[in-house]
Amino acid sequence: MRLGFSFLFICIIIAIFNPEITLQGATYGLSTWLYGLVPTLLPFIILSNFILSPEIFGMLENILPQGLKKHYVKFCVFFNIFAGFTFGLPVGAKITTNLLKNHQISPTQGQILLNNCNSIGPAFVGGFFLTKCIHKSEWFVLTLIILYVPQLCTSLFQLWRIPSFDRTIPSIEKKEISRFKNCFQILDISILNGFETIMILGGYLLAFGIICAYMAHISFLPHAIKVYLISILEITSGIRELSLLPTLTSVKYLLSMPLLTFGGLCTLMQTKSIINGYRLSIKAYLCHKIIFSGITATITMAIMLILC
Repeated sequence: MRLGFSFLFICIIIAIFNPEITLQGATYGLSTWLYGLVPTLLPFIILSNFILSPEIFGMLENILPQGLKKHYVKFCVFFNIFAGFTFGLPVGAKITTNLLKNHQISPTQGQILLNNCNSIGPAFVGGFFLTKCIHKSEWFVLTLIILYVPQLCTSLFQLWRIPSFDRTIPSIEKKEISRFKNCFQILDISILNGFETIMILGGYLLAFGIICAYMAHISFLPHAIKVYLISILEITSGIRELSLLPTLTSVKYLLSMPLLTFGGLCTLMQTKSIINGYRLSIKAYLCHKIIFSGITATITMAIMLILC
């Protein structure tokens, strides 16, 4: 604890005496949050909050036949898998915690979903990385296969090996208000919760934006090493800087792929914040990300050797 406070105090002193670098990093972090995270993640967070709310489960209890209720829970789990691979970090983690909060999955199943279904989204991969950074949009399908197939197969295999996650929808206390008013109240709560989550993510982006700005001003480190360290810290600014290195496109691609699987320490901290209070291990999540980053690097290297 003392070490942590000492480190924080030193960081504050450095930030105070270097306002230009601090402002530069903070501006970039906030810009990434406002124009990148908010429009791409917030709608999906609100949608998942609404779909997976206990009240919606309770309403469906009165609509669905008894035999279909357990399939709705299956739908929610596969929605978690789908969203984790398509909506972008850390929406997969957010949906997992919603399912745990509603007691629809066990902590073991939640850990599997967290480890394997919380990934960089295709919009970032195709739009930012392949099109804007390395100008190889034709590699989109190949890139998605390399990034997603190993984790998707692992998640399905691990879920298949453990006991079924089928459960009946838990009943909730009925209230003396109309169904439409219920829906609007649920939507209000979903929106408020979504903004709370996105604000926390923005705080981490702000902090890591400042750290990356200071990292870029370390004079004794070679530029290439600084770029890769920044990529490990925060994926967006790191990938952008990595794409500017004077090297072959195939080398940039090979260096970037494991970073895309890992997601960066910033997204790791965002995920840790989301799963706080739930029986989920951030250490297990980190280990899985490192292992799959190595798998991604191996597969990418093999494909690059074949293609080039």
